[in-house]
Amino acid sequence: MKFQIDAFRKRNVIERIEGTINISKKEVMEVTGCSSSEDGDSTAWYAYVEEAIEQGAYFTQDVKVTRQGQSGEAEYTGIEIDW
Repeated sequence: MKFQIDAFRKRNVIERIEGTINISKKEVMEVTGCSSSEDGDSTAWYAYVEEAIEQGAYFTQDVKVTRQGQSGEAEYTGIEIDW
């Protein structure tokens, strides 16, 4: 049997981006629970910012996509069909 469909497929695409983001220290502290200062390790904030972004913290961005690709076979994560 054959059926005519109109659908959207979703797939994961990996993008390499570069640029800057703007996130407040207050936002990072609220999302991660980190303290306001880190004695002797100024690079600790990179880890805190990464954790905050992964947990859905609000930030603005000025970035550009420098490379886009997908490794392996095309992996689709879902489909929405309109009958």
